[in-house]
Amino acid sequence: MNESMIKLIQYSQKILIIIICSSIVILFIYLNHVQPYYFIDEVFHVSQTLQYCNNNFTQWNPKITTLPGLYLIATLILSPLKLCNIFYMRCINLFGTFLNLYLAQNIIKKISIIYWKQRWNDWMKVIVACNIMFFPPLFFWHFLYYTDVVSVNAILLMLLLHLYKQFKTAAFIGLLSILIRQTNIIWVAFITVEHLFDLLDHKISKLISYEQYNSVIYLKLLWKRIIEEKYHEWKLFAKFILQLCVQLFPYIIVCLLFVSFVLWNKGIVVGDRTAHVPTFHIPQLLYFSIFLFCFLWPYMIISWKNYFKFISKHWIFASCSIIFLIIIVHFNTFVHPYMLADNRHYVFYFWNKFMGRYKQFKYFLVPLYSFTLYTMFHGLKHLRFTTQINYILMVSIVLIPQLLIEPRYFIIPYILYRCFIPKPKTWQIIAESITTLIINFLQFYIFINKVFYWNDQPYPQRISW
Repeated sequence: MNESMIKLIQYSQKILIIIICSSIVILFIYLNHVQPYYFIDEVFHVSQTLQYCNNNFTQWNPKITTLPGLYLIATLILSPLKLCNIFYMRCINLFGTFLNLYLAQNIIKKISIIYWKQRWNDWMKVIVACNIMFFPPLFFWHFLYYTDVVSVNAILLMLLLHLYKQFKTAAFIGLLSILIRQTNIIWVAFITVEHLFDLLDHKISKLISYEQYNSVIYLKLLWKRIIEEKYHEWKLFAKFILQLCVQLFPYIIVCLLFVSFVLWNKGIVVGDRTAHVPTFHIPQLLYFSIFLFCFLWPYMIISWKNYFKFISKHWIFASCSIIFLIIIVHFNTFVHPYMLADNRHYVFYFWNKFMGRYKQFKYFLVPLYSFTLYTMFHGLKHLRFTTQINYILMVSIVLIPQLLIEPRYFIIPYILYRCFIPKPKTWQIIAESITTLIINFLQFYIFINKVFYWNDQPYPQRISW
């Protein structure tokens, strides 16, 4: 490809990004015209930020359950400009949406080089990054003042800095991400574990094949190598452990600070804890697997042949798994009171029209859970074995304690999964893009046109994630 053609492609990409960003700004302005007043939890977020803008940092609304990271960022930006109102507060998430595009594109670029040594053309990187930015349960919040967009900004920035080996800065951004949403400590822990095994990889990198790298053999070889070093020379082993601690120190400090906060606060949640009581809710993983499939079906559906081969070859294991899933669904399917009462969310309608209305419906989903779980795990098989385990473990820690079925809890697990998908085929990325655009169109169409009123609320109510 000659130089003039490369320049033309780069120019075309810039034009496309400008058109996309301009369209988002127009949509933002229109949606703010449709919804100029508080939307659900904005009544807490906006009022708390106004307190901070007025230099009142001692007033705290007990209904707020997250740390004040978003409010501090908004105050730092808007207060000097005297722009502390709901529109400009929402503009922070508009900017954050564009930042997600930039971060996602650079993460995809770096991951494609580090993990798979694949050559992605620039168009593919742009489209994948756009699909991440337009991910419907995340993109919906670009015109409102919620923590989701800024929280994703922090996690993606931490991941990007980590990939560029800026570990101290990455850890600092991880600390800021916790100030926005406490559960982000899980993704700081995820990065910490990844960094640990990146360091340990050097011990066996020359002794392991790609197939071993992605299987449990990796752990066996790693353990064997560490034990050999331990018995070979105690001083060298102690030096090696010390080096690991030094390398991990920035992340360890963040984790220890969070543990100190939890002990001092006597829990993770600040403010009203009644709606966020930790529980043991395994079906959250089942819901997440279906959630993944709904948006990433072009990448997961291709595993259907492997799925049927697996269950025919391992039919005893498959049968036991189905029975186990039925037991989980029967004994561990819980419902949060909000899901039955708040008709401003999609989950309300799904639960009341299907799951709660027909007692047998939840059992009919078991075969679907079996398939989506298989395809979800299969989609991770190209990663290092410890990364596979690390991801599943962290997702479990984030989701299982949650009683409320909330798509917003799935956003970061989804985005990380999406970032780790290898180079897509053309039809896959086209199908993903079409799916994303259709769902976005439907969600905004419903939001704009489906209006109803609550007796205790002065403004019209609408439906969201």
